[in-house]
Amino acid sequence: MTLRNISLNLELGQTILVGQNNEPATITKIEFHEKSGEVNINTTKGPRKALTFRLVPDNDDYENPADRYR
Repeated sequence: MTLRNISLNLELGQTILVGQNNEPATITKIEFHEKSGEVNINTTKGPRKALTFRLVPDNDDYENPADRYR
């Protein structure tokens, strides 16, 4: 099946998960580059391209699954 459209809502201050270990980071800036069409986001863990992160689950009590075994 071919995807026909996608809608992405990002907000300043939103918490996302970044990196291989899914570390929480906060969005600090959203940039759109008109010539290339790229969307970049700056986070507390460094800059990223717009679709290289995970969303935090809906519950506010996010806990890293690896912490359960530490």
